[in-house]
Amino acid sequence: MDMAMLPPPIPLSDLVSRQWDVVVIGTGIGGATLGYALAKAGRKVLFLERGSSYFSADALTGNWLEALVKGQPDGPTPEQRRLAGRLDKPIDDVTSGSGRAILPLLGIGTGGSSALYGMVMERFFPSDFQPGRYFRDAPGANVPDVWPVTFGEFEPYYAKAETLYGVRATPDPFRPQGESCGTTIPPPLTPANREIFDALASKGLHPYRLPMACNFEPGCMECLGFVCARQCKGDSVKACLSPAVWLHGADLVTDCEVETLEAKAGVVTGINAMVRGERITIRAETVVLAAGAIHSPAILLRSGEMPGLANGSGQVGRNLMRHLTDYYLLYPRTAPNQGFLKQVAFNDFYERNGTKYGTVQSNGRFPPNRSVAAYFRETMREIWEPLAVLFPVIRPFVERRVAQVVRDAHVMVAFLEDLPYAENRLALSPDGKGLRLTYKVGLNDRTRLREFRRMMAQAIAPKRFKAVRRAHDSKMLGHVCGTCRFGDDPNTSVLNRNNRAHDVSNLYVVDSSFMPTSGGTNPSLTIAANALRVADHILTESGAAPAKSVAAAV
Repeated sequence: MDMAMLPPPIPLSDLVSRQWDVVVIGTGIGGATLGYALAKAGRKVLFLERGSSYFSADALTGNWLEALVKGQPDGPTPEQRRLAGRLDKPIDDVTSGSGRAILPLLGIGTGGSSALYGMVMERFFPSDFQPGRYFRDAPGANVPDVWPVTFGEFEPYYAKAETLYGVRATPDPFRPQGESCGTTIPPPLTPANREIFDALASKGLHPYRLPMACNFEPGCMECLGFVCARQCKGDSVKACLSPAVWLHGADLVTDCEVETLEAKAGVVTGINAMVRGERITIRAETVVLAAGAIHSPAILLRSGEMPGLANGSGQVGRNLMRHLTDYYLLYPRTAPNQGFLKQVAFNDFYERNGTKYGTVQSNGRFPPNRSVAAYFRETMREIWEPLAVLFPVIRPFVERRVAQVVRDAHVMVAFLEDLPYAENRLALSPDGKGLRLTYKVGLNDRTRLREFRRMMAQAIAPKRFKAVRRAHDSKMLGHVCGTCRFGDDPNTSVLNRNNRAHDVSNLYVVDSSFMPTSGGTNPSLTIAANALRVADHILTESGAAPAKSVAAAV
């Protein structure tokens, strides 16, 4: 059976008339993984996806969108963004008060943001589950002492998620001996990566092979920032959504925008959605929100009475985190223009002298020159609007300069764990239709960022490098999380330890919204492991759990 194709459409009459066991809103890693596990266990699952399928004939795949649609001064159109699996509606960044429209690189379509991600799937450390030990002196931050679940509870689900997504890696020297790090060994290091690896080791650092959910097919481009055209990327479609639909009887509706949830007496009774130009209501025994840490809270805020559904704590949309991200362009003797680029990582600064910072890893191929040039244009506009008028004149120079800088560069990325603050949030616009983002870098974060940058410069020296500092850029939302945090206290959290809403008995949230702290590395594997854990709970709660858990059966 060819799973790389569209399933047949479901008649609208069937969507309205049927009562589903589980409706999953969103097909990113959280939603697809949970839906797959429940469908495999025999539940009747319906996936609702706001965007299009990347198996459609007109999908834009295999390269950066900006490289596929050239000659457009204003960049890709909303429809082109949608066909490329990218966010098509801007978010209003109101951090500075005046507001600016931003289009962060977030996924809209089958696979969600996993269709665009760099395939890094790495476990959190045990320290990530005990944040209170490290951030007691963080004024204004909403840091819990511990997560409501332990690393030990997550560990078996981490192992199963690594198997499910086909993670390849070598052991990280900073992790306990014997801890799983993937299912197979990745391809050998390229000459450029070997040079970087050896240089880091010579400085007393501890590099290792970056955990990647990738098949590394011949000609693999690693596809960071765009949909893979080879079925090489270990995204949630390949790992979970397609098997759920084609092998386990789940159904999928694309181009379906969920607007609100109906609820009565603490139970979701209907899902109001726009499908094929018609507004319909879908019903299910259990509803799972997995639309991402931006759109899941937006749906809740639009639903019910003020201040929104499942928002008795007032925390829906708040505590937004995204990791503070800087890039470092290194120039090895061997130009990294052939073979794989995303191969090396090190965690020497993850936890240092009692302070948590984050991970450092290879980033992969840089976006097209015109994408980087467009970023400069936006920066000019933010500095002074009239400057942007000059951009068409200087654009050729900017693109040439970008090409010179990145041509022989090996790009490393440093992620700093940022902390949750109530004022950092996702909110609705006054008309309830648009989205507003507020994000300010906290004092504790700024202090740690300065030290992280100092340690990075010291680690790279004496090699020549250029730092591209993006930590303060609110468009950097690739690791956005925290906007529906889980916890034991319904007064300070949205979800309980099993990701069920405190206020709504049949509503779960399983995307990155649930995370009460951001950890120091990529969230993808933690989202997948948590989805398997929650699937086990749902089956047990229903009284019809199989003899072996979902995790054991994956």
